[in-house]
Amino acid sequence: MKVLYVTSNGGIHDYRFLKKLVEDYDVLLLHYASDTLIDEIKNINGLKIISKNPAVKSFPFLSERSHFKKVYNDFKPDIVHSGYVWQVGILASNLNVHPHLSMPWGSDILVEPDKSILKRMLVKKVINQCDHLQCDAEFVKKKMIDDYKIPADKVTVFPWGIDLNLFKPSGKQVSRKELGLDDNLFIVVFNRHLTSIYGVSDLMEGFKLFSTGKDDVKLLMVSGGPQRIETQKFINDNNLNSKITITGRVPNAKLPVYLNASDIYISTSLSDGTSLSLLEAMAMGLGIIVTDVPAIREWINNDNGIIVPINKSQEIAKALESYYLNRQLIAEHGTLNKEIAKERADWDKNYLKLKEIFDKIV
Repeated sequence: MKVLYVTSNGGIHDYRFLKKLVEDYDVLLLHYASDTLIDEIKNINGLKIISKNPAVKSFPFLSERSHFKKVYNDFKPDIVHSGYVWQVGILASNLNVHPHLSMPWGSDILVEPDKSILKRMLVKKVINQCDHLQCDAEFVKKKMIDDYKIPADKVTVFPWGIDLNLFKPSGKQVSRKELGLDDNLFIVVFNRHLTSIYGVSDLMEGFKLFSTGKDDVKLLMVSGGPQRIETQKFINDNNLNSKITITGRVPNAKLPVYLNASDIYISTSLSDGTSLSLLEAMAMGLGIIVTDVPAIREWINNDNGIIVPINKSQEIAKALESYYLNRQLIAEHGTLNKEIAKERADWDKNYLKLKEIFDKIV
């Protein structure tokens, strides 16, 4: 079977899909984005790649219709698998190609259509015209059903999952030694993209409050993004260089070392689907602090983490303090998180559901 995989991202989420898909299908990746593909994708054996910078940034449907049509006609796929909905899913819908599996990422359904009439129109056309939809959270499915009146059986929900052979706990001291970190530090890891949707400013203010008067705390920001410069400025202006380190993005294979060296994972997102970085942290047995986002509540409650309100830096500080003062709570939550990840977040198992969708709609 020939699969045309179309994306406007080209990041680690795409990598997870593509790495599995090439094992079973003849796959062509069509990448429309100003950002370059991550090296992990470039190094997938057997993957064909066409990468094109859209003439109109973030709106390839305005400029790349003829290019998409040519690629489609030349490759002659048995199925088109697309995501982000309004950015690249619309290319398949404009040509009325079938079968077409559309894959919402999160904000393309949860946030952006509510702020833009144009994006809402594009989303409506895609999700009504495609043959099936696949998303990672029940909340995303409900949003599509409520807002666009599509039948429930047109949407399949399953978490995209993680590699449990890669993300598993090991000796914390070994990881800290590798990273040059003191064994006695209380380490918090944040590896979401440095952009406004992930509440970076809230995190910085919250950690500043929490860390005041403490010399044994560290925030590792294992990420990059458009807010990196202003985040570093906040660190400099508040004399937090000894307590906060921005490493930039690291390869996925290296990420377990940073997670294993940490005590707490934190995500301060304003909106989210099922976060794969969260699932990775759960599999590593970390304590979890997340904002009160519906899709995340499908994974975290008061039994296995701490949930804080959105945009409340003082509550972030309080949550950090709770774990700081109660290390046994970290161990209890971490044990439960490992069990949940093993049961629900195994990508080897969850990927089989994607194959079932392919078989159903082709």
